Amino acid sequence: MKKFKKITALVMALFLLMSFAEIQSFAVTSIEEYQKYYETLDNTLVMLTPGKDATELNFAWHSEWSLKAPKVRLSKNADMADYVEFVGSTTFSENADQRVNNVTVTGLEENTTYYYTYGVNGDFSEPVKYQTHSFDSVKFVYVSDVQPHHKNDLLKESYLWNQSLESAFARNDDISFIVNGGDITHNGDYNEEWTAFMSPEYLRSYPMAAANGNHDKSGTTFTKYFNNPNAYTGIYPMSFGESYWFRYGDVLFVMINSIRWEAIGNLDTINAVKAAVEANPDAKWRVAVTHYDFYGPGPHVPETKVTEKKKMLVPIFEHYDFDLVLNGHDHVYGRSYFMEDDKIVENEGYSTGTVVDPEGILYVTASGSKGNSRTEGSYNYPWIAKDYISPNNCYSTIEITDDGQLKLVTVDAVTEKVIDTFNIVKTDFEPEYEENTFGLYGTLLKEYTGEYFIIFEMLYDLTLAVKRFIGRFVA
Repeated sequence: MKKFKKITALVMALFLLMSFAEIQSFAVTSIEEYQKYYETLDNTLVMLTPGKDATELNFAWHSEWSLKAPKVRLSKNADMADYVEFVGSTTFSENADQRVNNVTVTGLEENTTYYYTYGVNGDFSEPVKYQTHSFDSVKFVYVSDVQPHHKNDLLKESYLWNQSLESAFARNDDISFIVNGGDITHNGDYNEEWTAFMSPEYLRSYPMAAANGNHDKSGTTFTKYFNNPNAYTGIYPMSFGESYWFRYGDVLFVMINSIRWEAIGNLDTINAVKAAVEANPDAKWRVAVTHYDFYGPGPHVPETKVTEKKKMLVPIFEHYDFDLVLNGHDHVYGRSYFMEDDKIVENEGYSTGTVVDPEGILYVTASGSKGNSRTEGSYNYPWIAKDYISPNNCYSTIEITDDGQLKLVTVDAVTEKVIDTFNIVKTDFEPEYEENTFGLYGTLLKEYTGEYFIIFEMLYDLTLAVKRFIGRFVA
């Protein structure tokens, strides 16, 4: 907390803004300017994450040890007049001299400008601006694989990451939050990697929902920097984070830990998706986020660890009639055709870029978000409708409106070129659940047993017949 005044002064000088409270867009003109700002930072920056719904906002930050509870103050006034105070909780951090602070703010109103400060021991940050938008429609930024590496030039990597966000927010003034497909850092357990990731000032004003990546599994810090809602701990909690969900208007977002391998962990992943859907049966749109890209454009797709997760998770997505699955991992942008039963669905509208009431699920894979995209060429997978091979970092914006439209726009953050657009129009919001013996678990069993699934169905029918026969005599 002791660095806030120094940071504020530098930011004011660098970016010629009237007040730190008004910061929501940084026009970075050179890496030299960014370096002056970057050198003042450490891993105590606050991270915002979505709350369980649009009326809530979660905070997480590292600080020095204190016996006092962490607090966030929220006001509709830039001078913090008439603030409301929210008290949170603390837990141990990965660093012996630090703790983790978690606070949840409730009661947010749509289309409202707020200001917040946060702190411990009465030492509060400078006010930061936070803007809500419509709770009926939503637009978010999708990125993945930021992955700063402590052995590389962290300043440059952080600068390119900030460049992606700068491009997104300069083009869109109605974004509510960021969705990240995982691989937040390269190793996880290095403070400097987290500092490089958290440095963009946009992360003070826009919450981020992140899935777990395979690189996030290499450390234990993922849960220390994200205060995620509705985490599904299951039978076997993981040190590097759980699957979780949140709701924004009519859209259910299910953030899935697709990196777990142990048998009980797989069961927890299945039950996490099941619990999220069953808690939101009226959601008109269902969006899943996993790090592994099951219908992606790059070299990782045929690897065993990816295909095994595909065999488990894709049947669940189809069983629960998901609309969109967002992925990362391959560092190449790709958009699939709509897929079902591992086949391309021949929906009308592919050529025009707008599909009405499609059958199947759309899969979108994000490229690297800090100049770490792969450039070895297209793999020409049959399921890919669009890919983008470039070393440049890029991002997508996805807007889901209250009149039933989903609008995808993908942009090269370096050239500012729009590289892909695609639209979905829905008029039928009734989910089509796959019905078979044993429900969801029958869907998975059928995936693994194939033609032999009929044996389990016969045994199940025989069991019911015996039960009815015995029941007649008991009665």
